[in-house]
Amino acid sequence: MQRLKVSENKRFLCLEDGSPFFWLGDTAWELFHRLSLEEAERYFQVRAKQGFTVTQIVALAEFDGLTEPNYYGRFPLLKNEGGAYDPCLWDTAGPNSYWDHVDAVLDLAEKYNMYVAFVATWGDKYFKAHGVGPEIFTPENARIYGRMLGERYGGRDNLLWVLGGDRGLAAYAHFKINEALALGLREGEKKRHLVTCHPGGAQSSSRYFPTEDWLDFNMIQSGHNCRNLKNYEDVQHDYALEPIKPTLDAEPRYEDHPVDFNPENGYFDAPDIRQAAYWGVFSGGLGITYGHHSVADESGVFRLLPADMGGGLRDRARARCGTSRR
Repeated sequence: MQRLKVSENKRFLCLEDGSPFFWLGDTAWELFHRLSLEEAERYFQVRAKQGFTVTQIVALAEFDGLTEPNYYGRFPLLKNEGGAYDPCLWDTAGPNSYWDHVDAVLDLAEKYNMYVAFVATWGDKYFKAHGVGPEIFTPENARIYGRMLGERYGGRDNLLWVLGGDRGLAAYAHFKINEALALGLREGEKKRHLVTCHPGGAQSSSRYFPTEDWLDFNMIQSGHNCRNLKNYEDVQHDYALEPIKPTLDAEPRYEDHPVDFNPENGYFDAPDIRQAAYWGVFSGGLGITYGHHSVADESGVFRLLPADMGGGLRDRARARCGTSRR
């Protein structure tokens, strides 16, 4: 497989030889953490047959990714002398470690010609907010962790790096941690792969990192707040920015996800998903990501935000919603 790069006009992604590349992604966030190798292969078989080109997976997963083992009973990290999970202490002892499983999954992705948007960590590991945590990152250990990831996986051609992990950044330390991760990745892999950032809902990475050299393209999460949400406005906003960078909606509304996180509002269906895809692409996006609620969250029960969390962003998203089809 060829590595991905930014196109000459800086609007899209392409292969190393300049051939066009369309990002049709899927949110399999928990794949490293929850699936056996056989289940992962079945997943890639199906998605490759359906024409997907990218799958978005998290190294340190959202739902108890540090405290619950993977399918084979292995954990990603060890605890340090202070009793805290340490992103610099990987549990690689013996055969079939957590990271051996990650290796094998990436091999399968390559086998089926799939690119992996490799999310370094879910955001609750540095900004718990409404998540599970624990918070384990500092700018210092984030740089080391990024370097370790880059050294282990930087030689692979079928991946790109994703920071952020579904979080808005609310403190200076959050910016420094993501910056340190990016710099560590660059050091470990010798600048071989593209880097982006997965923000919280109703946001784009351009909100936080508008000019940083290490961010190669912008990523939007238009979110799950309502039908007819005008995600083309987010894409057009990024499209008009300078310096010019490609952008895409990498988390629009999921199919079978409760509208605004409330089952009483009904569930997003196929027309909702097609609408978000057409709007996200035809407004200038480099591609689009599909999500299905039961794939993004294997438990089938999305953890709702407390009423006092993220209210401003939700209000913004609701204000942009058009009149419902129903």
